[in-house]
Amino acid sequence: MRAAPTPEVVRRLQQPARGPVWRASLVTLAVILVGDVLTPFSAPLSAGLPILLFVSLIAASDRLTARLTAAAIAVSVVTGLINVLRSGNDTEVVLLHLAVTALTVMGGVTATWLARRADHTTDEPLGLPDTDVNAPPAERAAHLLAALSGARGHQLHRVDSIRDWLARSPHVRPLPAGRVNQRRIPRLPTPVSANTAPLWQDTRGNIYVRLTLPTHGEALVQLVRPSAPPAFILDATHVLQLQLERAALTEQVHLQREVLRDLVYAFSHDLRTPITANILHAEAALSGLYGPLSDPLAEFLRHSQQGNRDLLTVSDQLMLLAEYESGDLTGEAGSAVELGSVIRSVVSDVQLRGRERGIHFELNLTPCTVIGHTYDLRRAVQNLLENAMKFSPPHTFVRVTLRPERMSALIEVLDQGPGVPESQVPQLFRRFRSSTRGSGTGFGLYLTQRIAEQYGGTVTYARTESDHPWTVFQLCLPLAQD
Repeated sequence: MRAAPTPEVVRRLQQPARGPVWRASLVTLAVILVGDVLTPFSAPLSAGLPILLFVSLIAASDRLTARLTAAAIAVSVVTGLINVLRSGNDTEVVLLHLAVTALTVMGGVTATWLARRADHTTDEPLGLPDTDVNAPPAERAAHLLAALSGARGHQLHRVDSIRDWLARSPHVRPLPAGRVNQRRIPRLPTPVSANTAPLWQDTRGNIYVRLTLPTHGEALVQLVRPSAPPAFILDATHVLQLQLERAALTEQVHLQREVLRDLVYAFSHDLRTPITANILHAEAALSGLYGPLSDPLAEFLRHSQQGNRDLLTVSDQLMLLAEYESGDLTGEAGSAVELGSVIRSVVSDVQLRGRERGIHFELNLTPCTVIGHTYDLRRAVQNLLENAMKFSPPHTFVRVTLRPERMSALIEVLDQGPGVPESQVPQLFRRFRSSTRGSGTGFGLYLTQRIAEQYGGTVTYARTESDHPWTVFQLCLPLAQD
């Protein structure tokens, strides 16, 4: 039984190398030159030169075809001169060889243009097939590798050890990468961190490629009789290996973020129950439920109650911050929110603590409606008001204004506190960067900025220039469209 030709033999027959084509063409030109001198004038062999030029297209090289065209024109001119001299300047012979030379020139120009066009088409980007985004990364890599290599099919084999698998497969032999074929396929640089595994080939022409799965060991991709050269397959494997490592790293980061988010959720949720219980017990004691209290004890309970309220605020901020950092937002569409009512509600909640230090609020609110979630917007406003109240000197005012400005609603919170040192202004809205000298949780203003960005707004800080400067925080949100 006759053995079937291997894929490498088929490829060489379909697209031979340039060197052998050039040498064979030169020999043919020499034969035509000698044969034209020995044959009659009326049957010049140089008439077959255009056919030779078109045959050279199998090498798919415009450079080779152009050089061969120049050589063919030279042979046509030389044979024409010799035959004209031999014929004694016969007019028919002159016209015949002029026609042959013109035909050779036209054929050479056409063949060179076709070769150049075919050569450029190989440099166009490859049209990659669509892959299932829900498929494992290894499956997608194997599918892309089969498409890039021109394989008739592929299979993904997960193996515990490549060496043991090779020992059980005597029909598979190592395959050197060799050189990229002569059609100007660009050689990709070998990545430093990529898996430099060799290739294997069985007796049927199938090629096996090793892929290292960062979290699942190794795998072999069986490419069924690919048409691409081994070097190109190896280069594509290196690139896909990098993508596998990147996908594994991304999956690990997402997993760690989910674990961290779940920990924050559990911590915040479990923290709310004892904190709320402490607040209720303190309120009950201060109301006289457990009998009369001494002044020091009542003052202690009030401080304890305030500390628990601060912890409850931190717990709420942690849960909201975890949602924004993980991208796990509710996804519910926002509704129309009137900011004036939100500001009044927040002021009514915090002004009791402000009165204890003699701090009062001045409100100048113009009705403005935005699109968003009331809870998020309330948290952003509350962070700004609590920040202003915390750092205002006793017996001062905190001014809160709301007005429309162009297509936005502008909230301004002004206080007479010391402001932020110039060195800390660039880090003011960064995560876990406190705007104060050592106090604060460090993520209140950062959370406010994230909420503003979520609804297409901004939050800024400024310091007025006057004898009695003011610290100004501005929260700008897009107005709701009618």
